[in-house]
Amino acid sequence: MNLIDLPDNPVPDGATTGYIDAPDGVSIRFAHWPAGGRQRMGTVTLLQGRAEYIEKYFEIISELRERGFAVVTFDWRGQGGSQRLTGNPKRGHVSHFGKFRLDLRTVLKNISLATYPGPHFALAHSTGALVLLSDSERLRTMLDRAVLISPLLGLPSGALPPNLGGFSRSALKILSLGRLGRPAHETRARKGAVFSERVGFPLARLCSAIGLGRLFLPGGNSEIRVPFETNRQTSDKTRFERFNKVLEAAPELGLGAPTFGWLNAAARTMLALRKRDAGPNMKLPCLILAAGSDRIVSTPVTEDFVSRTKAAAYLEIPGAKHELMMERDVFRDQFWAAFDAFVPGLEAEQEMRRAHL
Repeated sequence: MNLIDLPDNPVPDGATTGYIDAPDGVSIRFAHWPAGGRQRMGTVTLLQGRAEYIEKYFEIISELRERGFAVVTFDWRGQGGSQRLTGNPKRGHVSHFGKFRLDLRTVLKNISLATYPGPHFALAHSTGALVLLSDSERLRTMLDRAVLISPLLGLPSGALPPNLGGFSRSALKILSLGRLGRPAHETRARKGAVFSERVGFPLARLCSAIGLGRLFLPGGNSEIRVPFETNRQTSDKTRFERFNKVLEAAPELGLGAPTFGWLNAAARTMLALRKRDAGPNMKLPCLILAAGSDRIVSTPVTEDFVSRTKAAAYLEIPGAKHELMMERDVFRDQFWAAFDAFVPGLEAEQEMRRAHL
């Protein structure tokens, strides 16, 4: 499908669009743009979050190009304009995050690295940041640096549907699997994710194991839009309504609630990264930005992860909601200041390399 062009959300000039097949045959929609500034700074590959789509990032893409970066982006399998994975295209499903890693490697190798010059950077949000972190050992040979926004490393207690708790406790009790929901220990940083670990994660694992992985989480449905007043993504009403207009014009881009399978796959990936040795083993230089008022991912868990790695710098932006890049300008200005300081561009990167010779 072509990119959706609206008066309030125009397609940035110079777009090249298309589809590319991942190694397992799933079709991935991509788009890329050459740098728009006079000075060539390198290339940014933009990784979106769950239930997002290329059109949501047009403003960010334009701002990156103005800074002199070429931009490559794509829709993860199962969302946006990429191939859907279930009979109901509104189900947010994947069986294993390794499939998302296939998408990322495919785009980096065949589009980003093959089309545009370095240095190569990644700008990843939420689920996209989790995918990148889970593959950082391989990606450090393909990327110079990465900026990660609100990475999905843990879920606060209110992130999952409120009726999931009673449903899952009953299911685990009936099946005599209650201990699956009781971790032997709990660190201070993980207290914000207690509900997720003790209830949501075990239930997702169980339902996936017995063939119910493609079902919506309890309380979830195919609805692709929510009112601004109840959204947890951004406090910027203008930007929020802009994205709703895109979904009104192209509802096929939208995605409903996640499935048990998606949550199980995410949980396995998160918990692997939260092992004590995962942070110290990370080599890819990263800047991790957290939103102080995030109700979708756990900021304390993110902070704990960063404290265990020398490869990552950390900044929390007080008062901001989950989608920092889609927030009000008072928060976005802080994001851009951090990005500009951390992502040096071609000339600065060459200077740093000369200094280490």
